[in-house]
Amino acid sequence: MQRYTVISMGEPAGTSPEMIIKAARVLSSDLSAKLIVTGDEGLFRKTASDLSLTLPFTFYADDDVSLKKAEENGERIIFFNSSSIDEKSFEYGKVTADTGRASYEALRSAVEIIQNGLGHSLVSSPVSGVALEAAGYKEHSVFDLLSVFSATARLESMLRGGFLNIFGLSQRSPLSEAVAKVRRENIISALINIDSIMMSPYFDRTKPIAVSSLNPMNPDGSWTGREEEDAIIPAIEIVKGLGINAVGPLSAERLFSEGVSGAYSSILVMTAGMGFAAVSAASPDKAAVITWGLPFMHVAPLLDAGLPEAGKGVADSGHLEAAVQLALVLRSAALMA
Repeated sequence: MQRYTVISMGEPAGTSPEMIIKAARVLSSDLSAKLIVTGDEGLFRKTASDLSLTLPFTFYADDDVSLKKAEENGERIIFFNSSSIDEKSFEYGKVTADTGRASYEALRSAVEIIQNGLGHSLVSSPVSGVALEAAGYKEHSVFDLLSVFSATARLESMLRGGFLNIFGLSQRSPLSEAVAKVRRENIISALINIDSIMMSPYFDRTKPIAVSSLNPMNPDGSWTGREEEDAIIPAIEIVKGLGINAVGPLSAERLFSEGVSGAYSSILVMTAGMGFAAVSAASPDKAAVITWGLPFMHVAPLLDAGLPEAGKGVADSGHLEAAVQLALVLRSAALMA
C-alpha cells in the first residue's frame, strides 16, 4: 500500500483551498509527508493567482491510472482533480449548490483513492452543511458522509487536544436533546464502545476512562440535579462490574485539570460543547478530531469553513498542518489500519 495522506478540499468558498496550498508548501520539506490533494484544479489555480501563492503540487492527475503512475514515479505532492466549479458564478465566502457538490466530490474521491489502495489515511478540510443541503445531499457533515462512503454505520468521533482524548455521549445534537440522552443505558453503551476502541495501542489502558458529571455541585458535595444519581453513577458501577476501568462522575474543573496532565486514557463528556471547549483550551493550535470505526484513518482539524476570511489571504494553515502531522504520527506508529 502506498503511504500517501489524502487531503480533501472541503468547502471551496471558504479558506480550505488557501490553507491546503500553504500547508502543503510547509509540509513539502518533510520527506515523510507524501500528499494527495483532492479538489477543483481550476479553483486552486484561481486561489493561488488571486492571493499570490505558489502552487506546491508536483503532478496533476484526474484518474486512478495517472495517479498510480505519479506514485510509482515518486511524486510527493499530487493534485487529483475531482470536480469542476463554474468560476463565473463563484464568489469567495458564498456557498452554493455548486460549491456543495464540489466539496462532496472531493471527499468522495479522497475516500475512493484510499479504498483503491492509492492512499493510506484521510485528512478532511471543513465543509459547509448549508452548501451540501443546497446541493441536495441528505448528509450535511464530513462524519455523515464518511459513514455513507465507507458503508460503516458505527463510527465514533474523538476530540484530541494535548493529552485529552474526549468522546461525547451525543454528537451534533442541540443541548436540550443532548441532556435528554443522559440516561443509564446510553452511558453504559458509550463506555463499552470506548473500551473496545481503546484496544488500539494509541491509548494507555493502564489509565482509567474518566466520566464527566452533568450538573454543578452544591457546597455540601451533592449534585444540583438528579442525572448523576439516577444515570451516571449507576452506569459507571455497572461497567466496572464488566471489567471496564471507569471513574467518575467528575466535575469539569477537576476532570480537565487532571486530564490535561495525562491522568486519563480517555474522557466521556455528557455534552459535546464541554469537549470542544476543553480541547480548544488545551491545544488551541492543534486540536483535531479523529474518527474511529472506519477501515482507514481519518483526522480533521477543529475548524469551521472560514467563510468570512475566504479570499483575503489571511488563513492560518497551522491547524491543517497539525492534523496532517497527527495522521503521520499515527500511521508511522502503525496504530491504525
